[in-house]
Amino acid sequence: MEPGPLAGIRVLDLGWVWSGPLVATILGEFGAEVIKVEHGKRLDSTRMRGRPLRDGKPVEGPSIELSPMFHQTNHGKRSITLNLKDERACDLLRRLVAISDVVVENLSPGALDRAGLGYDRLKACNPRIVMASMSAAGQFGPLADMRAYAPVMSSFVGLETLIGYPGAGPEGAMNVGLGDPNAATHALAAVLYALDRREVTGEGMYIDLSQIECLAMTMVQPFLEAAFSGRQPAVPGNRRADAAPHGFFPCAGTDRWVSIAVLTDADWSTLAAMAAIDEPRFATLAGRKAHEDDLEAALAGWTRGQDRDTLAARLRRAGIAASPVLGLEEQWEDAHLASRGVRVPVAHPLYGDELLYTAPWRMSETPPRIACSSPILGADNAAVLSGRLGLSEAEMRELRDADVIA
Repeated sequence: MEPGPLAGIRVLDLGWVWSGPLVATILGEFGAEVIKVEHGKRLDSTRMRGRPLRDGKPVEGPSIELSPMFHQTNHGKRSITLNLKDERACDLLRRLVAISDVVVENLSPGALDRAGLGYDRLKACNPRIVMASMSAAGQFGPLADMRAYAPVMSSFVGLETLIGYPGAGPEGAMNVGLGDPNAATHALAAVLYALDRREVTGEGMYIDLSQIECLAMTMVQPFLEAAFSGRQPAVPGNRRADAAPHGFFPCAGTDRWVSIAVLTDADWSTLAAMAAIDEPRFATLAGRKAHEDDLEAALAGWTRGQDRDTLAARLRRAGIAASPVLGLEEQWEDAHLASRGVRVPVAHPLYGDELLYTAPWRMSETPPRIACSSPILGADNAAVLSGRLGLSEAEMRELRDADVIA
């Protein structure tokens, strides 16, 4: 495998669950060496998110090593186990910082400072270190102590109030953790910028990222609407102000749907001819928006008798934005998704090949690659603590006996 563009960069992953670990994982896909710092007595909760199925049956083996979510979020990493409640473990981590380039963490504000692992201490160990802290509301200010997972953050920022159907109350995102990958993408951009800047200045950087602010960036239009009108934005459902029709329409069979989006009058003319909808009032976007209920009812009357996949293909050939609405198993088997190359087989040491997703960006010369499966807990203690820091076998044994390496 060719070295990636980040080859030679070492990342210490102090992350938890999804947002922080995902930043480190993507850095690893582009060639960085990623060391996940864990504690065997306080496991990352994604290690305990179920087992994969083979032939419809759960895979046998130690449960903390089999979680599909952990594999997806932490592939390509090494794992060491340090009890950071012990100063000796903190000292080992500081020694690792001295020979590393990036630290990523999404713990509660103040947790690392209390352990002597805040940015000022780490910068003293390595002035070139880039550190990204990804808390709910940032490290400073009146909300700094806020502890929240993604659904709480999306509720706080107001996103949940916009998810529902027109004329009804908000339904919310059903606990879909949009905040995690959204924050990870923002943090990734900041880390890459800091590494690039370091090439010029020779200095590292501290990145204080608020996941709530990152979520707010997905809501520019409703924020502006509220600011200028003084009113709570209406729940839009699947509709968009600059498109009509824009939504999901029923197809033949049980619970079969197709998504259709029309952004121009010319596209509507094409679709209207296909659907035999001869309504002059629908000719312009303004007319379609003014009569949107009637528009959607007329279109649904046509799609309801069509095969979903055949219809989606016909619409695409005609230049209309359309896609079949796929269930989870259908997505897994979708030929178009497979053709994008974002899902690749990776061998896991306990049960063989599994399919994992890479970062979605396709680049001709430096595509993201998964070097290996997610790590077995503590599997790299010797390689990292002895190999990188030079601990002797006797020192390793003493630290294990004292639950420092644990």
